[in-house]
Amino acid sequence: MVILRKTQSHGKIGEAAVAAKCWMHGVPAYNTAGLRANFAGSDLIVDTEDPTKKLLVQVKTGYNPSGEWVYMTQCAGEQDLNEDKFVSDFVVFVNLDRKAGNGHMHNGELDFHHLTFYVVPRSSANDLYRQAVRRDYNRPLKAGGRRKLGNMAVNIAAVDMAPFRNAWSLLRDAAKSAV
Repeated sequence: MVILRKTQSHGKIGEAAVAAKCWMHGVPAYNTAGLRANFAGSDLIVDTEDPTKKLLVQVKTGYNPSGEWVYMTQCAGEQDLNEDKFVSDFVVFVNLDRKAGNGHMHNGELDFHHLTFYVVPRSSANDLYRQAVRRDYNRPLKAGGRRKLGNMAVNIAAVDMAPFRNAWSLLRDAAKSAV
């Protein structure tokens, strides 16, 4: 039996869960596995009412540090202070319950109720992300100096993400109006 590393499988679990949630909410979504060169930065393709147009969705999965925070993604470095991080039409942030995520043994006990979804349009995702990166960058270190941004986990207050929690209607409406 092959034991899957959780760090590797959680991203795939998040992508699969988002694809399932899309279908549950009437949004036809397909995984881009194998097509990544054509859809860089995107994990799912969403059909629209216009068969010649598609929406792209990026999925970011991780642990939230607490119920008051939402994990977004890892920071690449100082370029994230000013450049857009996300390129897809939507970003879905999937937060796993840390205890369940760390404890599960890939035998079926990890379930939808252990996942929280935030469906965010690209422009809002980039604005919220830059806001969070700048907040952490400007927070003084105890030893003085500037914080290193490379590979830093970026979290944002859950209250700032509240409008996007389970906001599948945003994605569904965008798919219907993409003409």
